[in-house]
Amino acid sequence: MDKHRCLLDSEGTGIEDGRAHGRAPSNKRRLLIAGLVAAVTGIALWGLHMCGSSVGPAWLSPANRADTADALSKSDKVQVELFVMSQCPDAVKVEGVFGNVVPEVYSIMDVQLNFIGRPNPNATYGVDCKHGDSECRGNIDELCALAHGGGDLPAFWRFLSCLNARFRDIGRDPDLSLKCASSAGLDTSAFFNCATTLEGRQLLKQSAENAQFAAVNTSATVFIDGQSRCVEDAGWRDCPGGHAATDFIRDICAAYKGPRPRPSICAEFPSL
Repeated sequence: MDKHRCLLDSEGTGIEDGRAHGRAPSNKRRLLIAGLVAAVTGIALWGLHMCGSSVGPAWLSPANRADTADALSKSDKVQVELFVMSQCPDAVKVEGVFGNVVPEVYSIMDVQLNFIGRPNPNATYGVDCKHGDSECRGNIDELCALAHGGGDLPAFWRFLSCLNARFRDIGRDPDLSLKCASSAGLDTSAFFNCATTLEGRQLLKQSAENAQFAAVNTSATVFIDGQSRCVEDAGWRDCPGGHAATDFIRDICAAYKGPRPRPSICAEFPSL
């Protein structure tokens, strides 16, 4: 068995080491920035209104207040990043472990999928994937399911588990992802529109760029709140806190500093 079956070789490929330039912002950082931008924009619009502008204080509308509050609320969650490839056995293994993590602590965590690949405008899907175009197709399906899951991580993990149960067909069976989206309770129309349009390819490109800037080329690699936590590469390594589901649950509980109550399972770790 190839020990590095899910390693993207960066030699001679022009992959940039993000450690020299700063990492691409994670979802958590983007959400916080979005909230701050919304707040600043609101103040500006209020100023225009006070000066007689016809723009009006749109930022006071319930919808805008709700959007800003939602962005800020999500930003206090623990950010878990999975650097993976959809056809990588190691990714399937890590996602299986997190299948036991998500149901316990989904209320205090957010997940970002960073698919390891090489952006290439001439490629079929805009990215060169290690295991070919079918893997790129599978990557897009997973990104679209996460993007249009309404923030329901357990539902997304049902989708992911459904795909991984037929691991060899990911990206190859055109009906598999739609069937899994339906069985998981996702919005199949939104999912399909994303997966079959430019939106999906853009998500894949951004995802690959995130992995590049983080200087990660091994699937599967786990980050928690911006720090490398564990690698599965035909065997676990660089996992100082352990690699069982309870180990990740413990660390997510410990990392959470937000205002909402911690899940009850966090009480099982009295040292936190």
